[in-house]
Amino acid sequence: MHRRFALLATLASLMAGSLPAVAQPVFPQKSVTLVVPLAAGGGTDIVARKLAMALQTLWGQTVVVENVAGASSIIGASKVARAAPDGYTLMVTTNGAIVGNRYLFKSLPYDPDRDFIPVAQLADIEMVVLANKSLPANNLKELSALAKKEPGKVTYASYGNGSQPHLLFELFNVREKTELVHIPYKGLGPALTAVMAGETMLTLTGRGTGDAAIRSGKTKVINYNSDARDPVLPDVPTSKEMGLPWFKVATWHGVFAPHGTPPDIVAKLSRDILSILRQPDFRDDMLKRAYIVPLRTPEQFAEMIAEEVKATGEMVKAAGLKAE
Repeated sequence: MHRRFALLATLASLMAGSLPAVAQPVFPQKSVTLVVPLAAGGGTDIVARKLAMALQTLWGQTVVVENVAGASSIIGASKVARAAPDGYTLMVTTNGAIVGNRYLFKSLPYDPDRDFIPVAQLADIEMVVLANKSLPANNLKELSALAKKEPGKVTYASYGNGSQPHLLFELFNVREKTELVHIPYKGLGPALTAVMAGETMLTLTGRGTGDAAIRSGKTKVINYNSDARDPVLPDVPTSKEMGLPWFKVATWHGVFAPHGTPPDIVAKLSRDILSILRQPDFRDDMLKRAYIVPLRTPEQFAEMIAEEVKATGEMVKAAGLKAE
């Protein structure tokens, strides 16, 4: 009897071993949400929506873009940090939520390093200083002279505390001994609208993102935030030409997953997004917006962020900015 049970057990084990392994569900099996912690209409929102359409085609699943703006990206970032780490809620953001906020706020409801996993960098962006047409300055040196002549009267728009315009213009204030006044908005779209309307005089934007504002006839570009002139705007002087080579920031769009998202899902997200970034139509559209598509791996993206965190810390210190 014991031998019979042993034989049956052995046969059952052999039969079980011969059965095919149960296939794991292919991600995604349902709708995916891309949370943008900024207002609709800005560069991050535009890129997120283009990515959503491409992913929807690739996956055959609905991909929704949800704008959760406010509090310098803190509201939207916090929502993603608290989301289930299953790949179905992701964040598409720029530098502010991940880099800038850690220096501008004494406490955050999320940890930029611990609570997010870098998945893919979508674009690097060359920046321009956009001014209302009425501003009597056509380059950074003239802006500096005007701001010194009329302290506290020239205003600039940003998309929140810790955003790139905020950090760079405050550094400008310190180094040029000026008093440009900061007016934060909920996103780049509202900031551009404010400059066109003359509510504020300046902002910093990607050339492609600011294209409609540039072509509106209500604004002018007074600086290209680089060492070499932009072939599309060949008459616009660069920071280096104005003797202010430090007037330059790195700006990017990237995708992040909540901490704890399984490595295989992160890897698939990265592979699929990189495959979209390699598509000629997608890359051509990014280039038209003056976006550079870097094709970095998640590890390379994380290394770039770490380097930027260090550089931004030095910029914040130089600007004398204090956490609120």
